[in-house]
Parts: sequence; structure tokens; C-alpha cells
Amino acid sequence: MNKKFPVLSVVSIILRGFGWLAVIIGLYCLTYYGLIEPNMAGHSFGPGNRTEILQGVILSFSGLIVAVFGEIIGVLFAIEENTRKAANK
Repeated sequence: MNKKFPVLSVVSIILRGFGWLAVIIGLYCLTYYGLIEPNMAGHSFGPGNRTEILQGVILSFSGLIVAVFGEIIGVLFAIEENTRKAANK
């Protein structure tokens, strides 16, 4: 947690949390609707399943993007801290 920018630190943590949550939900959709549900008795792979698989891919990809933005904020904080330490030596 950065003491100079506490709100931005919290935003970074929230972005990482929501990003990874979206990745997990997206992978669940991919696994369930792509592998498990079409193999159940009385089900077949249809256009609806393709749409749900595409939604899982999009959700996973966008979750990764959101998590990356949260990580970028953390990296910028680390760069700022290391620059201050180097300047104070």
C-alpha cells in the first residue's frame, strides 16, 4: 500500500481482484459450456453453446486486461519508490 496515494493503491487492488475473478468465471464458462454440458445426456453442441464459449473467451481476455492495468499501477509505485531510495542515497 502506497502511503502517498492510498486511493490509487486501493483501486489497483480492486482492479486486480475483479480481473482475476473475471478470468476464473470466463474459464469456468469455457469449461462447462464447451466440454461438460455438450457431453451430458440429452444435450448437444449447438449455436447457443458457441455463443457461451465466445462469451467465456471474451470475459477471460478482458479480465486479464483489467488485471494487467492493476499490476501496472503497482509496478509504477515500485518504480517511484525505488527512484526515491536511489535519490536519497
